[in-house]
Amino acid sequence: MGDGSLSQDEIDALLKGADEVAAPSSVPAMEVSSSGGGLSPLERDSLADLINQSMSAVAPSLGAYLGKTVKITNAYVEVKSSNAVRADFNRQYVQVGMDFTGSLRGKNLILFGMNEAGIIASLMMGDDTGSSPPELSDAHQSTLQEFVSQMLSSCATQFADRKGGSVGTTPPTISISSGSSDLQLPAGAELVKITYNINIENMVNSKFYHILDLGLASELVRTAPSGGGGMQAHFAPQQQMTSQAMGAVGVSPVKFPPLGEGLPAGLGPNINLLLDVRLTLTVELGRTTMLVKDILGLGEGSIIELDKLAGEPVDLLVNGKLIARGEVVVIDENFGVRVTDIVSPAERIERVQ
Repeated sequence: MGDGSLSQDEIDALLKGADEVAAPSSVPAMEVSSSGGGLSPLERDSLADLINQSMSAVAPSLGAYLGKTVKITNAYVEVKSSNAVRADFNRQYVQVGMDFTGSLRGKNLILFGMNEAGIIASLMMGDDTGSSPPELSDAHQSTLQEFVSQMLSSCATQFADRKGGSVGTTPPTISISSGSSDLQLPAGAELVKITYNINIENMVNSKFYHILDLGLASELVRTAPSGGGGMQAHFAPQQQMTSQAMGAVGVSPVKFPPLGEGLPAGLGPNINLLLDVRLTLTVELGRTTMLVKDILGLGEGSIIELDKLAGEPVDLLVNGKLIARGEVVVIDENFGVRVTDIVSPAERIERVQ
């Protein structure tokens, strides 16, 4: 029209064109929200929150194993194809596999760099310096298995509490991966890769990795608290809430697991962790009781009569507790003791009590 105004037909045509332009823009938004395969961004954030909480609870017990302060933080969750995960680990790593059983089923694979693995193994074997060994012996690898077993078993206990079922674990397996082809990844076209920051005082400030199958990750997301996405409520220290208000917002009381809960089966009697502990062994020829005036009267050449007869077995004490008896022998001008009798467990328990 000559006066510059638009006819109704022209307005309808413009509106139709705007609809056609706006419609495609909604498709990429849908794709972005579902990126990461089977986990949406919200679900990945929820899984990261759950894992961070679990590792924060596990870290003190791991620190007790190492004798150092351990911090495991900033879990970063990615969903990647199996080939993409392999491409991420084309160097040498120590890999420890362990499955969840029961209410939660799926495979976990923990990956440590060689230096971090060596330091952790050395600390667990009693080397306070944490010097990484030139190569990981069978003993070093065994201690790493114990470390990962403690970590994942404790996590399994926490997941079981949330899910309301029983979650078990299989014995850990360990091997050294020299390249991506050696990785023993969980089955599946898509896998979940979790990257953690680990800090062990001033000895380790690095990362380690946790690979799990998508099915297990989805189950874990269902155990995570609702309203996730990394959003957490923060209250001022002075703010007080009545029980009625707490119920309205779904706040639950803190539940502490019993002491010792979360230790993997078989860890209690496993004495490998104690093999480097130093103990004092004492050989006792005999005892007697004397008055103070008699002790003050002792001099060179004095003879003290003991409560044992000549030829009677001597006692072997470990940290003051009787464990065995034996006879005195001489070896290359040095005194020694030949063990002739081991105290029974029942007798040892009686003495301790």
